This record gives sequence, C-alpha cells and structure tokens, in this order.
Amino acid sequence: MVEYEYAKALFDLAVEEKKTELFLDYLNGVLDATSSSLDFSKILSSPLVDLDEKIKIVKKVFYSFDSTFLEFLCVLVQNNRFLNIEQITKEYHELVSEYNSILKIEVVSSEKLSKDRLKEVIHSLEQRYPDKKLYVENTVNPKILYGLQIICNGQSLDISLKNRLAKLKNSL
Repeated sequence: MVEYEYAKALFDLAVEEKKTELFLDYLNGVLDATSSSLDFSKILSSPLVDLDEKIKIVKKVFYSFDSTFLEFLCVLVQNNRFLNIEQITKEYHELVSEYNSILKIEVVSSEKLSKDRLKEVIHSLEQRYPDKKLYVENTVNPKILYGLQIICNGQSLDISLKNRLAKLKNSL
C-alpha cells in the first residue's frame, strides 16, 4: 500500500530527528485543515492548478511546521498523493503506536462498563500483554447480550452471551 510507504518514510525521518510525536501532531493539523476547507483539497487535487502554485500554497498554509515535515508535504503534492493524507496519517499513527509499544484495544459491551469492571478488564488485558502500554476504549453496542467483545489488532474475541448462544445453536 503506497500510503504505508509514505508513512514509513516520514516515520523513519521522525525517529532520526526525534520528532515522532511532533510529526503526528502536524499530520493531525493537516487533516484538520483539509477537512475544514474543501476548497483547499480541491485546489491541491486540481489538474488546472500549476504544481509550483500548489507547493507555494502548501508552504504558505503550513509555514510554521518543521522544514522536514513541510518538505514531506511538498513531496506528497509533487506525487499527487496529498489527498491520501488521511490514510497516511492512520498508517503513521500505527507506526508510532508500535514504536512506543502502545496497543489499542476496544472493549465493546451492551452498556458502559463501571469503573471497577473496566479496571478488571484492563488488569486482565495487562496480564495478557505485559510488554505493551494499553490504550483501552469502552464502546457500547446494545446488540451485545451480557458479556464483552474485545477487539485488538483487527482480531475480535467475542465473549458475549449472544455469541455463546450462537455457538450452542450451531453445535445442536
């Protein structure tokens, strides 16, 4: 995936310059700018706007950013990849999380978990992933009957009553 390659190149530069978090903030700032101004995105994607003019616009809008990061944005413009910034940001974020040993886990329940219950779940997850810093988010899905669904690294562990009943039904 080309977005990963751009994210990885930026990440490698960021590690080298010790600016991984700063570049992540910059990427989020670029996302904010592009999502709040559709005209900006249209200008950068238009074949009618000269490449040099696009680069001048990017440099003018993001003038306060680090020169390495600004050069990265110019490379995106030159290669007609600026509109991929959302996916590049996502890939970069995953690289930073992996680099910092952060594991994002979504705990889905039928209702918001109490603080004590969430602490129990987090404690259990910490034992399962001792070398990782966990970022646990509790989301609510009323369709889940008693129990939890834990989503981590694109894999799902479903320990809900609904899932258990479905398994029982299939076995009969």
